[in-house]
Amino acid sequence: MLLELGVPSDDEFPSFVPMTFEAMGGRSEFVNAVWPGGNTKEGQEMTVQRFLYLKSVLPSTRWLKVTDTDTGEIVGVAQWDVYEDTKPPELVVDGPPGAWKTDEDKEFAQAIFESFMQERWKFIRENDVPILALNIMTVAPKHQHKGVGTLLQKWGTDLADKIGAACVVEATNEGRWLYEKGGFVVQRHLTVEVPEKFQDRPKQRVFFMTRP
Repeated sequence: MLLELGVPSDDEFPSFVPMTFEAMGGRSEFVNAVWPGGNTKEGQEMTVQRFLYLKSVLPSTRWLKVTDTDTGEIVGVAQWDVYEDTKPPELVVDGPPGAWKTDEDKEFAQAIFESFMQERWKFIRENDVPILALNIMTVAPKHQHKGVGTLLQKWGTDLADKIGAACVVEATNEGRWLYEKGGFVVQRHLTVEVPEKFQDRPKQRVFFMTRP
């Protein structure tokens, strides 16, 4: 299998968003809350709309794809943010009507997003730009451990080395080893905290990692 790194067109988002959710396997409470309905056609279509909207309004966003050149199939995607000259605003999760089934689901998504991002925002506040942040990286289950993730990660680390930037990522236990191979170091292993009213919902632990 020959792999090719490239930039996805807007028309390709509907083809790789279902793969992205399949690769995550419903294991991330953060993803389930912030991008709900990933196992449904309706939820995937809503995610496509939200991804494309954010891509259009956030100049820092860089989407990447890895394609199997034998089949033309997109087998992995990543989304990096490149803050080269200006630090980003500390955003609040939002979405169009229908993105969440209830107001409480939206409130939970905003709470878990704020907690999930706290170490990143702290790092960005305390360090100078340029900074790169890896937000999304997924590889189709049948194509994992074939170098796809390495290509997607290396794009960012190569750019960071070129412009003298630090990198940050929030990693799962499954992905931690790959980031460590790319030079990332665990700074903190934390539980994503939410208000007391949501304590009955599943918890998530992440590794906050940086690459000097």
